[in-house]
Amino acid sequence: MRIAPVAIWLMIIALLGAAVILPGCKPEGESATVNEEAPAVDEHGHPVGEHDEEAATAEPVGEVPDEVTPEQAQAALSAEVDLNRAYGPTDISPLTTVLRIGTEEQKQKARETLQRLLLHSTVVETRVAAASSLGMDANSVDALSQAVMNDPQKPVRQAAISSLMSAEATPQVLAALQRAQAAPDPDVRATALTGEMEVRLNSYKPGDDLQWIIRLLDRRRDDASAQMQMRLVQRGAPILPALITVLKTAPTAQARAGAATAIMCICAGTNPKQQQFAELSRANIEKEGLEKPQPANLDGVKPLETALANDPAWEVRAIAAQGLGYLGQASSAPLLGHALSDEREEVRWWAALGLETVPSEAAVADLASAARRDPSQRVRAAAVRSLGWSGSEDAINPLIYATRDASAAVRQAAAQELARFKSQVSLQALVRLFKDTDEDVRWAAVVAAGELRDEETVPALIEAMRDRSPMVANAAERALQRMGRAEQRFGLKSETET
Repeated sequence: MRIAPVAIWLMIIALLGAAVILPGCKPEGESATVNEEAPAVDEHGHPVGEHDEEAATAEPVGEVPDEVTPEQAQAALSAEVDLNRAYGPTDISPLTTVLRIGTEEQKQKARETLQRLLLHSTVVETRVAAASSLGMDANSVDALSQAVMNDPQKPVRQAAISSLMSAEATPQVLAALQRAQAAPDPDVRATALTGEMEVRLNSYKPGDDLQWIIRLLDRRRDDASAQMQMRLVQRGAPILPALITVLKTAPTAQARAGAATAIMCICAGTNPKQQQFAELSRANIEKEGLEKPQPANLDGVKPLETALANDPAWEVRAIAAQGLGYLGQASSAPLLGHALSDEREEVRWWAALGLETVPSEAAVADLASAARRDPSQRVRAAAVRSLGWSGSEDAINPLIYATRDASAAVRQAAAQELARFKSQVSLQALVRLFKDTDEDVRWAAVVAAGELRDEETVPALIEAMRDRSPMVANAAERALQRMGRAEQRFGLKSETET
């Protein structure tokens, strides 16, 4: 007979103080007519107060036994369900065990019981425990989705969305996570969005449909596009072919711009013009134990060049220009030079900045034209800086022209870049700037002249020590000292009078 083992099991649980064996079983001897005080309920008919605090900190279902006896399974499945009692993870664990290792018939019964508790129990703690138990069951996606969207209590919604995230990446689970992104609860929406991204990326294989990447890159709500870009960048080179396809084929500018940004960040690294900086910083990198920068990934060059040349959306062209600057390849110079004539200021600015780190001899003429004629002050200033970094002698005259620009920022940039070219005309242009009306321009010109260390500038530097700006006067004095001319400081007019 099987009565004795069951009786022993019941006796042990009774001795441990359990009021019930399984959901719905009342203690032996309890009268069905005992008067109980009706609990307070909220507007949805759910008890409030004592269980809410417990539910907010309820622990997830822990480890469950690997085996369940036929008697335990039968008892769990035949127990009466009491929707008004509080059942925690321990109380529900027999049903959880059956759901995991029972027969198909037993699993179905356990599933129905847990779903009923999830959707109809009046106790928050019970619904949280049921939601956690159903996370392993692929056939409970609809019930979990209903709890995510409709349950009035946040702990239940959180437990249900967590279970959906931990489920196998089936079309039903993904659809439920997408539905949850329209939930009224912003925390549920954020978790569902993160869940969909992670589930899809974890299961992604080359050749899979990319519409979901396009959809998420195209979505601004809840910062979906930015979050998707960050996760794509974290995947690195393996996801690069998919991003290149998205950049070429996505129907919206937002999605293409997101793909271009991710490509840029994945592929960025050191390039030839950055080697000097890399050499200077290598000692600090090794000292601090930081990760050394890797060479640029050139797989992104052609897709970004194509986007810069052909994409109809200025946002995409601007990001492509920025990315090409990071990759620093000479093949990009003509395209960036052409982009200096783009109708959008943002594209022209990023193109000018990009040519600072791209070998730009092939674009000097375009840079000179931009430095002279572009209506945007920031584009002219960026073009001037890139002219200096080009190292080409053909950049000297455009830089000298820029010393007469209406913008002080452009004149300052021109002064700083002329320090790269030691010639008589460069020195003369710098000395003229010693009398500029802008303090920053005068300072930049004095510093640049000091770097060139030409004796012909000594009288002008001595005069600059009288400048009304202490910043300019100090720069002139230091420049003379570097040239071996320890001239005495004349001071300001107000100082000599006293």
